[in-house]
Amino acid sequence: MRWTIDQTVTSRARFSSRSAFATLTLILALSILSACHPKGLPDSASPAAQTYVARCGQCHAPYNPNELTAAMWDTQVTMMEVKIQNAGLPPLSADDRETILDYLKHNAGSQ
Repeated sequence: MRWTIDQTVTSRARFSSRSAFATLTLILALSILSACHPKGLPDSASPAAQTYVARCGQCHAPYNPNELTAAMWDTQVTMMEVKIQNAGLPPLSADDRETILDYLKHNAGSQ
């Protein structure tokens, strides 16, 4: 009878460890997935957001503006203009560039 009790306790401990590990794995996976889930763009119906999506969404999913600071967006847009040119796409007009940068800077992150 003693062996059966020890075996039951050991089985419960193993089940409890496996259950805890599975729960922690699930929590970790959900945390990672929620961090990767794209958040909607701010003011997505605005003409500025639509210009941003139309031009920048040609090659990749538009990034949420709060992912970079205003100064970083200045640099990023300048770098992307070179990539746009290298890809043979029409360059940003002065108005589109200003509209996109204003939108990105207005909704930029702080860090």
